[in-house]
Amino acid sequence: MGGGRKTKHGAEVAPIFRARREESSRGEDGREEDSDSAASDTSRTAAAAPLTKADLRHLLQEIKTNMAAEFSRHLTPITESLNDLTRRTTAIEDQLDRTSMQAQTNETAISALQDQVRLLEEAQEDLNNRSRRNNIRIRGVPETVGIDMLAPTLRELFCSLLPEASPAELLLDRAHRALKAPLPNATQPRDIIIRMHYFHIKEALMRAARDNPLQIEGHQVCFYQDLAPSTLRKRRELRPLTLELARRHIRYTWGHPFKLQVRQNNRVHTLYHISEATAFAERLGLPAIDLTRTA
Repeated sequence: MGGGRKTKHGAEVAPIFRARREESSRGEDGREEDSDSAASDTSRTAAAAPLTKADLRHLLQEIKTNMAAEFSRHLTPITESLNDLTRRTTAIEDQLDRTSMQAQTNETAISALQDQVRLLEEAQEDLNNRSRRNNIRIRGVPETVGIDMLAPTLRELFCSLLPEASPAELLLDRAHRALKAPLPNATQPRDIIIRMHYFHIKEALMRAARDNPLQIEGHQVCFYQDLAPSTLRKRRELRPLTLELARRHIRYTWGHPFKLQVRQNNRVHTLYHISEATAFAERLGLPAIDLTRTA
């Protein structure tokens, strides 16, 4: 038949059936296209749908959980380091507190010990001076008077000062030069330290020597009280003050234990320690005394 199509077996298909087959094929293709289009539309509709409060709460909770986990991961080593620093700082502060308390205790103890040492030094100095109370330091006797001639020369000197005293009263316990080597070509001879047996004779000799200038071989001889080295050092430190007193014709006396006394306007002013020199001078109406200057 003209106008028909053959099948794969070679048979021809009538036009009416061929039209139906094409329609059926087109219908199947349409259904497939409609199915894909519906799925796409459903996806677009779901994507474009607004989020509910429950969705937002869920998303926010997820964000919080993720952030907390991330922060915890990064902050854990930092927290451990801070805790370690806190423990070490606390230990250091505790140690500083203990050290500070111990330092205060030590300061109090040191101050008490310094007071005790000062009192012991003053007591030792006083005992030293009292052991020298019968001593006289004689200055000016030339070195040509040897050790063998010291006693006879001194007895002759004492007889001239106290002619009324008997030889028994002028008893001399010992006499010697100052314990240091003589300096070559020295113009000033070494001092002679003597100990008189009787204290009242020693005091009488000191008074007579002040009133009667003495000479031996053309050298002037002076008598001084033999004192402890610490007492001599203190007196040297106070020399600017005593010079000012002498310049103003203010009489002063030394005492034992160490002290400097001045009587002014029927009042006795006493200095016990060098640190009191400024206040002592103010009480006497003296200008400021500089104890560091050399006399």
